[in-house]
Amino acid sequence: MNLIRGKVIRESIFAPIICKGYWLKDSIDHYKILDSKYAFFSRFTLTRRFLRAEITGLYTLPNGDRLAIAKKGIYLQKHGQGDFEKSLKIPRGSKPLNLCLAPSGNIYFGEYFQNMEKQAVNIYCSKDNGQSWHIAYSFQEGNINHIHGLFFDKYTNRIWVATGDRENECIIGYTEDEFKTFVEVFRGGQEYRTCQFFFYKDFIVFGTDTQYEQNVIKKFDRKTLEIEELQKVQGSVIKGGQVGDVAFISTTVEPSKVNTDRYAHLWITKDGLNWEERYKAKKDWLPATLFQFGTFEFPQYYGIEKLERLYFSGRALKGLDGKTTYIDLV
Repeated sequence: MNLIRGKVIRESIFAPIICKGYWLKDSIDHYKILDSKYAFFSRFTLTRRFLRAEITGLYTLPNGDRLAIAKKGIYLQKHGQGDFEKSLKIPRGSKPLNLCLAPSGNIYFGEYFQNMEKQAVNIYCSKDNGQSWHIAYSFQEGNINHIHGLFFDKYTNRIWVATGDRENECIIGYTEDEFKTFVEVFRGGQEYRTCQFFFYKDFIVFGTDTQYEQNVIKKFDRKTLEIEELQKVQGSVIKGGQVGDVAFISTTVEPSKVNTDRYAHLWITKDGLNWEERYKAKKDWLPATLFQFGTFEFPQYYGIEKLERLYFSGRALKGLDGKTTYIDLV
């Protein structure tokens, strides 16, 4: 295993700007999330991690506006203006796991909340660059637990959806008309439980996200839907990304009788099929259930056709919590 460690930067990075807690900066200016309560708690490591008071996603829109996912809200920064203001108070749960930017200009996210009662679960849409939001689609009551993510597939112009968590709640499906209709492709238990999709011409790759079984990177053929295991990994696959044919995932250190590894591992592929472990970092000493699972976080790489250097930050990892490093891919 060839581990290549770059220079550690003191603050976490989400391209194209650097984030720490509720504060962001690029090479020139400083910005912040306008939420006095969580902005204050984000300044201190223990309260930031205990309250999940942090930015977990940052997206640059085609018009230059930016959207940030943070505690209890979606926050909007208008192009050329200063700080991020709340455009939506998250109605249930803390925050969604991601946003999906469709070529039409519409922006989507799915609800992510505990939902032990299996209430109806909604997918929200914004048609005005994040200024307002409405419900675009709902999974009926008794159907699923919550939504793990929505992902645009450039090969088919479909938006793929992943849901979880328990038996018969894990769906892999898509819409090709922006949620006028929805097609279930797979439905079942932990074998279909995922938070990430990676798209290739002839197949789609996903990594499982389960504490109950060995986690695996898999692919399914677009035509036959035949599933094949590609690589066993050490923990749940929650974080990841893709630029061109290069895809990357982080395993997560969470309490589990099956996945007992104490390191977060970074796996990378250049063709979707062959995966290589390139980096690892150990979970720090703070209890995971209170102060977060150990994992790597990645930037959103929009408008980049070739990735030569991969930046990633650490969360709840020894020596890397709230900091950034990188590896060279060429």
